[in-house]
Amino acid sequence: MRKLTDLDREIILRLNQNGRKASSQIARELGVAERTVRHRIRRLEETGIIKPVVVVNPAAFGYTLTVDIFCEIDIQLQEAIVEAIAAWPEVSYIAFSTGDQDISFQALFKSSEEMHHFITARVSQVPGIRRTRTVLVPRIVKDTYQWLPPEVVYQSTR
Repeated sequence: MRKLTDLDREIILRLNQNGRKASSQIARELGVAERTVRHRIRRLEETGIIKPVVVVNPAAFGYTLTVDIFCEIDIQLQEAIVEAIAAWPEVSYIAFSTGDQDISFQALFKSSEEMHHFITARVSQVPGIRRTRTVLVPRIVKDTYQWLPPEVVYQSTR
């Protein structure tokens, strides 16, 4: 595991708030040379610590309904089930899970009718899905792209 410097942490915090923030602005805020910031960002990318991506806002396309779906499945069919679910464009996230559920995924919809059809006509038809539990997500407070390792957050705020 690679150690981050205090400067790395501060750069990551600023980019996490605004991924398009200019190196020059970050440098001014931190009191370091712009070249240093550009070099650190490039190194953080090359080592896989940060990954620049575009995050699409589903609401901008009318997808205002989010549901989490938890599935109990036939484990012998898990790869085929995951492959089928991952191929659906409504699905924004899928993962194996433990406990009462074997797979969990999140899906986005424009209406409750779309959601109902998806669950009753598509999810229920996948061979090997034994039972589902659907939870409506009225508001996402912190999304996965906002996550930071505790050592970045805690060490930078002390």
